[in-house]
Amino acid sequence: MTSALISIAIPTHNRAALLRQTLDSLGQLIVPEGTALECVVIDNASTDATAATVRSVTAKLPFPVRSVLEERIGSSFARNRAIDETRGGLLCFIDDDVVVEPDWLLELCRTMVRRRLDVVCGMVLPRFVADPPPWLGSRLYVKLAVHDAAAIEQMTAKETDHIHNYFSANVGFRRQTFELFGRFREDLGNVGGNPMSGEDTELFARIMHRGGNIGFAPRARVHHLIGPERLTAGYLRRKSFAFGVGSAFEGGPTHNRVEKLLRNALRMGQAALRGDREAVIYHQLEIWNYFGFCRGRIIQARSSLRS
Repeated sequence: MTSALISIAIPTHNRAALLRQTLDSLGQLIVPEGTALECVVIDNASTDATAATVRSVTAKLPFPVRSVLEERIGSSFARNRAIDETRGGLLCFIDDDVVVEPDWLLELCRTMVRRRLDVVCGMVLPRFVADPPPWLGSRLYVKLAVHDAAAIEQMTAKETDHIHNYFSANVGFRRQTFELFGRFREDLGNVGGNPMSGEDTELFARIMHRGGNIGFAPRARVHHLIGPERLTAGYLRRKSFAFGVGSAFEGGPTHNRVEKLLRNALRMGQAALRGDREAVIYHQLEIWNYFGFCRGRIIQARSSLRS
């Protein structure tokens, strides 16, 4: 590490009850030897009890916790504000709806140091608050930005170091990484009802393309609290569409071509004939991702015409 201080940043918007569980879990953290911690909550214009929640846990945690208000609503605005407000040589982002394991931070740091990484991503495991529907199998976990632990355990180290395993709900950056490769793009990311996402994937891809080192730390584990509102096909369709829109704005190579649409339509029909509901929804989501990409391209074309 370039500094003995490690920063934990938690962007949040109107999730006070979930945030409390996240902050409470930090109280059990094993702190890496020779380091100190700080935690900064980026309050992204919340209108609920977020501020009071942060104040209530400040005295309970064995390291400084403070809240910073970011009035521009949007995940990228909140993440970039965290970069400005924190001071640690290692900046770790977690979401406001995860519970960390006690050795989460220790494993994240060990992997980064041992492998000399610029970015290290950890395991995000699902913790369902309500019973998931029978069609929601592990093949669909990636659509919820969580990992299938059983599948990960069967992979080689090289196979786990893949962009599809990198989620911003559990990630650590060396501070110099932002100076070398830039920050989160603020034209991407969730902004209210704006159908846009993928700011984290774009940053990971940019770092990899420019020669940065990113790796996966399977033992650095957090548990993502997934409520019933996310356990519907409609929610997953909206998320897939939003990611497609974001991928259009990212630019660069894309798999969203007509043959993808046709291939997934065919496979969806075959899965329906087999009675495989999970596969039907998976291919349906790939189709919605394609439609989102097309929508993003239309938005870009209209913007170019207006300018």
